[in-house]
Amino acid sequence: MIYAIMFCVLVLVDQLSKLLVFALYDKGSTVTFFLGHVFGIEKTTNDGIAFGWLSEFAWAQPLVIVLTFAASAVLVYFLCKLSPKRRFLRWALLLILAGAVGNLIDRIALQEVRDFLYMNFGLGSYTEFTNNVADLEITIGAVMFIIALLFVDSEAVFRHGEKKEEAEVSEALELLNGKGIGSLNDPDDSGKSEAPPETKRPEPPEGAGESDAGEDAPSADPNDA
Repeated sequence: MIYAIMFCVLVLVDQLSKLLVFALYDKGSTVTFFLGHVFGIEKTTNDGIAFGWLSEFAWAQPLVIVLTFAASAVLVYFLCKLSPKRRFLRWALLLILAGAVGNLIDRIALQEVRDFLYMNFGLGSYTEFTNNVADLEITIGAVMFIIALLFVDSEAVFRHGEKKEEAEVSEALELLNGKGIGSLNDPDDSGKSEAPPETKRPEPPEGAGESDAGEDAPSADPNDA
């Protein structure tokens, strides 16, 4: 339930931010800078994909819409299938899904994506661009997804040592349970005590009874006859 609520919140924040900026700023106006010339507000649109690629092709927009639908369906499937314990990975997929749906709404309704977050990191043409909240959600989600697959998730690539130790511990516990030691911690057996084993008295050796009877019987005196 919390994931569905957060998904709606993320999509709503993206759409409201676009509506607000496009209502207050004129398209094509100069950049309103914040924090020097690194961040700013610039109202623009993009009818292609990242950095405006494929914008000159008429078939690009329908193709992107179909691919976004397919990718969103796959993300929803994995979000439903993943164990609740794998929270970090699920949040990563949720961010990617919310960002994809946010831009998908623009593509279906406007045939273009509204961008307004200007960024310039001064390292070349590919570090100067304009994006939106949905793009940030996708980027953050993608970074979290990579971190989860490499380090954080229970099935992460670099957690083989931990998984090996867990497997060894599980194997040891299974061996202990097989020998009956695990039953000591079984709450169903609490309060039950086993009766001590019955001890058997040693049997006398053969003939011992007869010899004892002979020794104890009084001997007959010949003089009594």
